[in-house]
Amino acid sequence: DPNLPLGGPGRSIKGTAALTEFKVKVKPVGKPDQATWIKFAKATADVNPPEKLLEAIYNDKSNKKRVTGPIDYAIDGKDETAWSIDQGPGRRNKPRKAVFVSEIPMVNPQGFELEVHLVQNHGGWNSDDNQNHNLGRFRLSVTSAPEPSADPLPADVRAALAVPRDQRTPSQVAAIFSYWRSTVPEFRSANERIEQLWQQHPEGSSQLVLDERGEARTTYLLHRGDFLKPTALVAPGVPAFLHSLPDGAPPTRLTFARWLADRKSPTTARSFVNRIWQSYFGTGLVSTSEDLGSQSDPPSHPDLLDWLAVEFMSPTSEIQNPKSEIQATALLRGGNGTWNIKRLHRLIVTSATYRQSSKISREQLARDPFNRLLARAPRLRVDAEIVRDVALAASGLLDRTVGGPSVFPPAPEFLFLPPASYGPKIWSEETGTGKFRRAMYTFRYRSVPYPALQAFDAPNGDFSCVRRTRSNTPLQALTSLNEPIFLECARALARRALADGGSTDRDRLTFAFRRCVARAPTEAEAATLATLLDKETRRFADGQHNPWDLAAADPEHPPELPAGVTPAQLAAWTAVSRVILNLDETITKE
Repeated sequence: DPNLPLGGPGRSIKGTAALTEFKVKVKPVGKPDQATWIKFAKATADVNPPEKLLEAIYNDKSNKKRVTGPIDYAIDGKDETAWSIDQGPGRRNKPRKAVFVSEIPMVNPQGFELEVHLVQNHGGWNSDDNQNHNLGRFRLSVTSAPEPSADPLPADVRAALAVPRDQRTPSQVAAIFSYWRSTVPEFRSANERIEQLWQQHPEGSSQLVLDERGEARTTYLLHRGDFLKPTALVAPGVPAFLHSLPDGAPPTRLTFARWLADRKSPTTARSFVNRIWQSYFGTGLVSTSEDLGSQSDPPSHPDLLDWLAVEFMSPTSEIQNPKSEIQATALLRGGNGTWNIKRLHRLIVTSATYRQSSKISREQLARDPFNRLLARAPRLRVDAEIVRDVALAASGLLDRTVGGPSVFPPAPEFLFLPPASYGPKIWSEETGTGKFRRAMYTFRYRSVPYPALQAFDAPNGDFSCVRRTRSNTPLQALTSLNEPIFLECARALARRALADGGSTDRDRLTFAFRRCVARAPTEAEAATLATLLDKETRRFADGQHNPWDLAAADPEHPPELPAGVTPAQLAAWTAVSRVILNLDETITKE
């Protein structure tokens, strides 16, 4: 059915469904009080997947173990089992059939009525589009055949067999052969191997594609903004004070894109290089990076802004110290050598301006408190995503996998329920290393930002934000001290310091400190940390607190200890690691 997700036959986001129970009530015509439930002797189907734990997306908050599997689960009388029509990626979204046989024949000369109940309890608690797991389109039939059973042949195989052999397509021949192969005992090992490969079949992805209209939509000037009162027809064009569209070019999106990237364009390259500059220095050459118009702040270095824009569009200068001729060529090449973003990044970070010290004298602070004259390197708290990544990298937990779908790291459940959210939302929390991927892979709902990032000024997803504010609040310190991911980072850093940091506490403190702030601690800093370590060790060793409450994510199932380390020591080092990860210098770029 084209109206169902991926063609159905189910209503889940994958087009699948699960049938918890198939029930039929029979009653003689005109005698509703004599209705009885039919008992089924057996059930057959053309698909019988193995038992599988129900996906987390269909959680119903009952904490019951719910599974899907073969057709027998549809007549076993259990609410926790269901027949699934899902054979996995690449084999879904096909018509399926099942036949249910009653224990005794149903005979009544006056006739009878059947009342069919399709019990579908394997959806999520919210049963919205994301958690729906119901049948989308189905058909019911009754037969008087003595021994009915479901046709074992899949629908596509049955349809292919109906086609004359010399007229079958390669895909039809392959479908027939695949089914035949699965029925031959001699091919058992090959079939098992093929089934294993099917289990590795990746999930498909959907991509929205914009298709050009056959005829351009007409646009009108609206009287007082009322769409019901169109006035003059408006033709496609560009602001008159800028350069015009190329002569003879059709007024299309492609023409507009080329106009934006034209060498004559005074805004595109300037705006882009200004934003790249802002990402390194905290403030763009034009501080109002979202507005380069007549009401914006003037550029602090207009000639530099113009030079960078021209250099970005048509590079002329050589990049300093390329490691090889191949690297130099690659850095200078961006298509035809223009609009090369990697080259622009390297040009900025290898400049003498960026490589200055961030140390500042009282005189410099008085004359240029915001570093608009670029007399020193930038010193600023990194963006929210990088705050999280710094902690993960310092602890050694960072998953550096590139690409792939978004991930769902731990988050409070209440965030995805009203009133915190406009409506119930799905958050399938990661249990493996996926929760340690870079923050840029964290899934974000438009109206529900991830709290650990929001605390560090990450914007909502429901509006465009070119320039973030940078605040310093107690909530940020509490986040980096207590948020679950930061706690896991502290535990990992503690274990790493104990295992790889050296043989003495001073060496281990230096190891952990260096991983977080990229330098060794001063004597005063080392003494303060050593005092804290000694205090925490005695506190946990005295039995005042259970060390596993801090040193383990699950105190009931603590992890294995490093060789020669006690729970009290691990907890004490975790406390010290929390402090080091919570330092301003740890999340400050300088």
